[in-house]
Amino acid sequence: MAFGQGMTIQFKVAFSGLGETLIMVYGGQTSLPFEGLPKGRPISLYPEDVDYLKERIPEILRIAPESYNYLQVSANGKEINRTVHGTTAEFALMRTQVPRLGGRFLNADDVAKGRKVAFIGWKVAGDLFGSGDPVGSQIIINRIPFTVIGVLQKKIQDSMYQGPDADQIYLPFYAYRQIDNRRRINQVHIQPREAAQSKLIEARVRTLLGRKNRFDPDDRYALSFWNTIEDAKEGMAIFKGIEIFLGIIGALTLLIGAVGVTNLMYALAKERTKEIGIKLAIGARRRVIVQQFFLETLFVFAKGTFWGFIVAFNIVHIIRLAPINYDSFGIEAYLLRPEFSLQIFAAYMAILGVLVFLSGIFPALRASRSNPIESLRYE
Repeated sequence: MAFGQGMTIQFKVAFSGLGETLIMVYGGQTSLPFEGLPKGRPISLYPEDVDYLKERIPEILRIAPESYNYLQVSANGKEINRTVHGTTAEFALMRTQVPRLGGRFLNADDVAKGRKVAFIGWKVAGDLFGSGDPVGSQIIINRIPFTVIGVLQKKIQDSMYQGPDADQIYLPFYAYRQIDNRRRINQVHIQPREAAQSKLIEARVRTLLGRKNRFDPDDRYALSFWNTIEDAKEGMAIFKGIEIFLGIIGALTLLIGAVGVTNLMYALAKERTKEIGIKLAIGARRRVIVQQFFLETLFVFAKGTFWGFIVAFNIVHIIRLAPINYDSFGIEAYLLRPEFSLQIFAAYMAILGVLVFLSGIFPALRASRSNPIESLRYE
């Protein structure tokens, strides 16, 4: 159960590395004729589309453009090729771009004034500057110097585009346009005010951009969307299913143990047949016999589950000591983070309570129903 819950929690953390409640909009190609225009027309996105959508869709909390290209970057005599992005300050809040201590992400003034500053991933920092602090240093992108103002703090990320954020470089949008002077942008990032509004926003974006670019709003190929909100729901459903499955396996394991305890109590009842007969003969009530066997069952369970819990608790915390490799995140990161919680403990105790009752009550009832005369004759 701890492993199941750990996997679910780790999925949330890993998926939020891309961003939370995020919709990405991409241009496409029309597949339907519209108002005399043929199908097959390319539909591109432009910087002015950002303000156009923001003004007309009140459900949008944040919106940011993004352009990118694969460019040569150099510093300290080293050269690498990385994807360089141009975007705005809102991007950091939407895409969980948290800077390391001592740095920052792009701000509104950087974007408005087209400052030559850059925010870089931790792997870019390592490739160009080694273990040193690159904040305040310069990198050269397409022969233009940029000052590093921040380095991305290490994070877990299993969803991405253009590679993990650790390998990316982010520039203010208008500074980036001096390197890549294409008018169109690669995509638009949208964060709804409420996650439940994501489908409504998708429909409104299609309608508004369809009106502006003259394509059918029902043409699903004219624009494409990456709705991470819906993806997260599907992923959570899968991991919840795995968590329930592992919980069932755990419950069945306890059930097997309970069957063993039940057999033990039946054997004890048979072994004590004469003792039970004597107690009944001198006036002991059946509830006394039931109570005796039930308390013995409870003791066996308490002893076994106490040590089992101690062992499991320590195994979980030893496994959690294993470090996560942020540079090559894989399935081991999900398996190395089991987690105990009050919810798990409550479920564990509820299952145990049912099994204690079922394991103890039947042998106890059988013992209490013994015939005193027959029991006294038993050898």
